[in-house]
Amino acid sequence: MATSLESRAAYFVFIAVLGMLTAVTPLSIDMYLPAMPGLAREFAVDPAYVQYSLSLFFLGLAAGQLTYGPLSDRYGRRPILYFGLGLYLVASVACALSESVGMLIAARAVQGFGAAAGPVMSRAIVRDRFHGSKAASVMSFVVMVMATAPLLAPIVGGLVLKFAAWQGIFWLLCVYALMCLVALTVLLGESHPPQRRIRDRSLLAQYTGYLALLRRGPIALFLLCGGLMFGALFSYVAASSFVYIEQFGIDESLFGFYFGANVFAMLIGTASNGRLVMFLGYRMLLGVAVLNTMACSLVLLATTLTGFGGFWGVAIPLFFLLSTVGVAGANTVAGLLDLAPDAAGAASALFGVVQFSCGAVATWAVGAFGGDAVAMAAVMCLASGGSTMAYIGLRLFTSAQPAQR
Repeated sequence: MATSLESRAAYFVFIAVLGMLTAVTPLSIDMYLPAMPGLAREFAVDPAYVQYSLSLFFLGLAAGQLTYGPLSDRYGRRPILYFGLGLYLVASVACALSESVGMLIAARAVQGFGAAAGPVMSRAIVRDRFHGSKAASVMSFVVMVMATAPLLAPIVGGLVLKFAAWQGIFWLLCVYALMCLVALTVLLGESHPPQRRIRDRSLLAQYTGYLALLRRGPIALFLLCGGLMFGALFSYVAASSFVYIEQFGIDESLFGFYFGANVFAMLIGTASNGRLVMFLGYRMLLGVAVLNTMACSLVLLATTLTGFGGFWGVAIPLFFLLSTVGVAGANTVAGLLDLAPDAAGAASALFGVVQFSCGAVATWAVGAFGGDAVAMAAVMCLASGGSTMAYIGLRLFTSAQPAQR
């Protein structure tokens, strides 16, 4: 009985540590959001420049997603985690000490590159230790632990701003990075021993293997369809604090609760997808998600241009729009793994690259268009329109092939 309890405790600790590492990314994005309007005022810059700090963070994440996988296949998971978390810690200190928006933007780019090690290595560690349905089960628990971060992070960020300046948010992220380093050192062993590491191929060959995936059927269309859906999501992330705090006068300390309502909508959609996909198939549900996002973004554009409904004219379309972004992500990954079952890690990394690259472009576009609710809605329309076109191309490309669930 003791052994059973010990093994169960070790399993829960394992899940908690991986969830903790994976949560680095959403905490870094969402805890910072309530401070963005104040940062624009303090540095006396246009809000677009503060939103560019998100764009560069996403570019750093995209570069890290692409970089860490092959390196960890060659050198192991723990060295990459130590490097990424160490870099993240240094960059977080630089963010806290930033005296100009330019320095903050550069530090956020480096912070994003370091933060990418957590989610990438967590997925790799799960693949190292588990297979098949067990791996899927473990990963779902990791995601559940991680999913609390977007709900709590903006609330915590708002509370920090009640008692400290915006720098306090980055000092808190430094503390979190140190906690991750301690947990990695004490609780997480190496899952990719030397005898299993890739030595017979050069790193260049491993990286060019990403390009080979794009020649497999409609993989590029899946990537574009799912990536642009996340472009719509990150448009909201970039503009939300300005829309809620500046445009509608929501207090900084309450912003997290409004933001969390839409995160809750995403969780409801993702949970529903887990049941519905068994009956309707991932391609049909991907189409439902894309069309819902397109329809809601058009409604949102109309309400923001006309002012119809005021706050609720923005909040209600956003709630329903964001409810299917997670559905698109889950079904895009299912499609990619269906087309590349022998290259699951590379396919997952490619999706991360496209996802965060689309996020970088979308957040930059929101700032370039003015950073307000109209800019957010316009970028969402462009992103969802591109995703719809990619989905139509996907259906046409595969219409002659056997139907896949």
